[in-house]
Amino acid sequence: MFAGRLESHLHVSDGPVRGPQDHHLAPLFLVRLIAVAMAIRFMVMVAIWTTVFILEAGGAPCPEDWVYYGHTCYYFSKERKTWHQSRAACLSQNSSLLRVHSRERQDFLRLIKSYHWLGLVRIPGSESWRWDDGSALQPHQLTVLDMQNGTCSVYSASFKAYAESCLASNTFICMREAV
Repeated sequence: MFAGRLESHLHVSDGPVRGPQDHHLAPLFLVRLIAVAMAIRFMVMVAIWTTVFILEAGGAPCPEDWVYYGHTCYYFSKERKTWHQSRAACLSQNSSLLRVHSRERQDFLRLIKSYHWLGLVRIPGSESWRWDDGSALQPHQLTVLDMQNGTCSVYSASFKAYAESCLASNTFICMREAV
């Protein structure tokens, strides 16, 4: 009879024996599960907002085959042209040859590892250089090395421009503001 009373007060189960600390794990697991679910929901919402923003803005910020960097679109030509042909090719795409007016563009130039025409020309009869938008080259913008007494400039991987004949053929970089 004593054994029957004892068994009525004790819960006997065939499963694993759990201690008092196990009761604290269930709420912790639930908190983690909720946190993960909220994080996933947040990422999905960001993806949706980004997609909606791009679609409302009229699509991607740059045309196909252009590179977006710092609110500007860049086109890296694969074909080689003279400076004047390169400039005309950029103008036909509502853009201009690459100009380096800002620190952001200087940072971008560090990524370029080959020769490309720049929108930079020497003023005839002088040592001064001007960007094709008419603004003067500033000393902090770029260093131009006069290798061939050229009047046009190409950018090299060393963050320097080289004077070159405008009749030489080089690849070029077009730039325009992102949409």
